[in-house]
Amino acid sequence: MDKNQLKFKKEKIILTASIGQCVHVAGTQNFISIAEKLGYNCIFLGPANSISDVIKSIKKHQPDIIGLSYRLTPETVKPLLKSFFRKYQKLDHQAEQLYFAGTAKVIEIVKQFKQFDRYFIGDESRYEIISILKNENVHNKINHSSDIPSSLISRLEWKKPFPLIRAHFGLPSLERTLQGIKKIAEAKVLDVISIAPDQNTQENFFHPQEQKEELSGAGGVPLRNVDDFNKLDKARQYGNTPLLRIYAGTRDFIKLAKLYNKTINNAWAAIPIFWFNQMDRRGPLSLRRSIQQHLEAIRWHGKRSIPVEINDPHHWSLRNAPDAIAVADMYLCGIIAKKLGVKHFIAQYMFNTPPNISFEMDLAKILAKNELLKTLENDSFRIITQVRTGLASFPLNTNKAKGQLAASSLIQLLLKPNIIHVVSFSEASHAAFPEDIIESCQIVDQVVKKMSSSNVRLDNKLYNERKESLIKQAKWIVNLIPRLTRDHENIECPWLNPSILSRLVELGIFDAPHLKNNRFGKGMIKTKVIKGGYDSINEYNEPISEIERISEILLDLDDYNVELISENQNEKVST
Repeated sequence: MDKNQLKFKKEKIILTASIGQCVHVAGTQNFISIAEKLGYNCIFLGPANSISDVIKSIKKHQPDIIGLSYRLTPETVKPLLKSFFRKYQKLDHQAEQLYFAGTAKVIEIVKQFKQFDRYFIGDESRYEIISILKNENVHNKINHSSDIPSSLISRLEWKKPFPLIRAHFGLPSLERTLQGIKKIAEAKVLDVISIAPDQNTQENFFHPQEQKEELSGAGGVPLRNVDDFNKLDKARQYGNTPLLRIYAGTRDFIKLAKLYNKTINNAWAAIPIFWFNQMDRRGPLSLRRSIQQHLEAIRWHGKRSIPVEINDPHHWSLRNAPDAIAVADMYLCGIIAKKLGVKHFIAQYMFNTPPNISFEMDLAKILAKNELLKTLENDSFRIITQVRTGLASFPLNTNKAKGQLAASSLIQLLLKPNIIHVVSFSEASHAAFPEDIIESCQIVDQVVKKMSSSNVRLDNKLYNERKESLIKQAKWIVNLIPRLTRDHENIECPWLNPSILSRLVELGIFDAPHLKNNRFGKGMIKTKVIKGGYDSINEYNEPISEIERISEILLDLDDYNVELISENQNEKVST
């Protein structure tokens, strides 16, 4: 889409009114709330307006769009509209567009007048309203979905100030997955469908001889050839034409990236640093080799200006690591992305992880991550915030799970995110079906609607103190990285060196209790919920900072260029 088509004329005026004796205004108010967010100057005349009063207001305000509403007995709308058009046609100023809202039966009669550009019955999605109001071609009455941008960055701009909605979907059957994508697209409830491929696709797409029959459909949809990917792209071409994206796989990263871009126009890449390998048993590569190939894949996407998400930090929290490690990893991921040429870095913040973390301390952890990443931003490196509910936080009872989704989403929206990754409430009991995803998106959409009209402020001494503590620890950890070189090594950029990065794990600097007995990680760390947050504890079951814990590790390193760094050091990373 041309940039000029994305520009929005903020000076446009919308005049709305319920006519005759109709006092129903809830739908009109919803329409106005969206229009005002998009920059329109909205004039609402209220309920039960006479036609004469409406005409007088049109003369006075000269609106670009006029919206009339009537939800009473269908036949009684006829004389009202006859009177309206008899007077309206005599006006010197007439609006660019005429809208009418009413019940389905009322609309049937109103359509006989053939002078309205748009009809609303009350079940229109946010997408339809945004698409109509942002469409430059005001007389296009047929298909506004063609005006919705087809790339992530342009779609973000198009939908402002509302966040994009993303959901994860993939069933063990390709045919059912294709049908589901079409159904979700037609529901117009989200912007991005994140394809969940099965394990054979992620690991062995280019090695069919190594695919295991028992893994077919495990974890997602089986994709076995290029045509399967083309079918995914075709299935999304309905409704509001959501974007598609897919995970990077667990090997052959660049070959897969080329395939994704050619077939589904992958909206953004999701590539880890330390995970999806032999360490977590989700991939065939060793820790060091996977880090090397992950870095190469990130660089490949950066060169092509494809947005990148490094889906890494929350995996430490999923394994009960202290909050400071998750914050440090997010900061490190941002540094790596920037150094590898990524222009748009998608920071995914997984809330409620671990599930027993408190809302306050969870928010403090996310705010610490976000604040550190913001220090890296400049004209060539932009942070795109994405929030989501932690999978493990959902109760098995679906009604309670819906409550968890709504509650978590409300907290997430305090960050004013660019993207909301909607995790279906059903995930604790079964992989999401299209109906589950649609309902989950509708739940979150209602939270977005309420929060978009509120002014809740982030001002809490408790989580601000926690945030500052986590930032201090995270910076200290990340600034250790250049000192993890051995005496004989001459490494130009330790931030991008697989050997140095793997040492963070091998030495136990990045550690988690769930890595116990792991051949790559130490698993020696002990953590505990302290005042709602996750911290390390010593042998006396007392909380200790990561600076204290890691300093003990550094004392035992003889062949490294490590010096104990003062707790108050503020050395900056060169980016």
